[in-house]
Amino acid sequence: MSGTTASDDGVPAGALTAALNSFAEAAGALLATPSQCREVLLGALGRCWEELHPVGRHLRPYAHDPAGVYDRFESARASLERLLWAADRAGAAEPGTAGAGPADRVEAPSALAGTLRPHDGAGTGAMPDPAPDTDTDTAAGAADGPERESGGAPPGTAAGTGPQHPATGGYGGGGAPPARSAPPADPLAGFGAALAALEGRLRTEQSGYLPRTPASAAIRPPAGSAERIAATWQRLHMALLRLPAHLREEWRVEALETAGAAGLAVTAEDASDPDVIVPGLPRGLRAAERIPLVVAAPRSAATGVREEIHLKLGTSPGTVMDLPSTDPRPMWAVRAEQALRLVDLDPELHVAVLVEDPPSSLATEEARLGYRLRLDSLLESAGSSQADDWPADSRLAAAHELDMVLGGLVHKRPAATDSWWWQWRTGVSEVLAPLAESAGYRLVSKDVSRWTMYDIDAYTVKNSVPGQSGEPLVQWVLWTPLQRKGGSAGNERKGRIVMRPQQQYGPQASP
Repeated sequence: MSGTTASDDGVPAGALTAALNSFAEAAGALLATPSQCREVLLGALGRCWEELHPVGRHLRPYAHDPAGVYDRFESARASLERLLWAADRAGAAEPGTAGAGPADRVEAPSALAGTLRPHDGAGTGAMPDPAPDTDTDTAAGAADGPERESGGAPPGTAAGTGPQHPATGGYGGGGAPPARSAPPADPLAGFGAALAALEGRLRTEQSGYLPRTPASAAIRPPAGSAERIAATWQRLHMALLRLPAHLREEWRVEALETAGAAGLAVTAEDASDPDVIVPGLPRGLRAAERIPLVVAAPRSAATGVREEIHLKLGTSPGTVMDLPSTDPRPMWAVRAEQALRLVDLDPELHVAVLVEDPPSSLATEEARLGYRLRLDSLLESAGSSQADDWPADSRLAAAHELDMVLGGLVHKRPAATDSWWWQWRTGVSEVLAPLAESAGYRLVSKDVSRWTMYDIDAYTVKNSVPGQSGEPLVQWVLWTPLQRKGGSAGNERKGRIVMRPQQQYGPQASP
């Protein structure tokens, strides 16, 4: 910080202060008035908080900022958290009767004005001391709001039982501000803050596999801390599925320890079950998600698959046990059910439903519907090929086309080739093995980590997808490649991959 009174672009600091005061006054009044405009503003403030919460003093590039600058940033972030918490409580009180409602709503503009009011020293160029509502004990949200580190009611204490500060006067009504300007403490906020910090650190340290800002940050965060915790917990564990196995385990253990330290210990069953991809949280915060990688008894597992999927495949939950063990339809049913659930759980997934298309995001409801419709069509075709006893090469053609959409889920930064996601993709590919054998093909046995340009030309179509520079040549399998048995010429069952951008290629030796 220099001793000037202007911002970097020449705008006087006093003008910025006046603008913030005007915003606080107008926004505070709007937040106190039930309306669609209020919801838009609240959503924008929520997205602002989502952008701010991963920032840490020890992380690059923030570690180079002066300590006083980061302290002020942390104070501003904590104030915004308290504002969102207060506005959420005010919104919850709005449907009530006219008796208490007006008094409750008076606090919203007052609290916002206090949040954005410049502290003594603003415009002088000096770093001001923290204001009474953001002292050094509460600068990171420690005492108030949805993401404080400690203090307040212990976990399990009912929200709304803490002390209330007067609704008259407030910060802007002429009276002196109270020593602590918070609504009742949120008992889950400490865990929410720790979980958000863990996710921020994960995405910073594992940037080769994960984007710094998750796709869901563009969506308004859930209003209550319980909903925020559930969303962060899910997002965190879905991200871990993309890491190499040893890194996933390290981060998963840290997440479990974080929950345990907050009095929200995960059950031993969820912690040890390899099929659990998102462990459950107690007190009804989050149910566990189970998606088995290994399906030892496909027909039995398929009895629990939704009726609509069976209908497309020409089977039913009640008759699937009567199918021969060699019929691929039960496994297709199980994997299709899993794929649709994964798409719901992970908004960062992409897919290409046609071979000439690049993978596109599945973050929107419209995109997920399009994926579901295409998957339904291919399930129906593959199911018919089995039920109607098509020739072997036609059954393989239908199954191979289904593989591209059913198993083609991918992330913009592909997951590691020893990740959970890689194992899941491999499981979908293996459904093709017996069908390929009966039609004179087989799965490519050579590990993709050893592929050269010769292999890419032999086993994949020409419009494969460019991946990350500086990464391995083959980074993901979008469509399972097959090869002719016995070295026969011609290959009508090539696959599609994500590969290192072509300009990065060096000379490649043939095998």
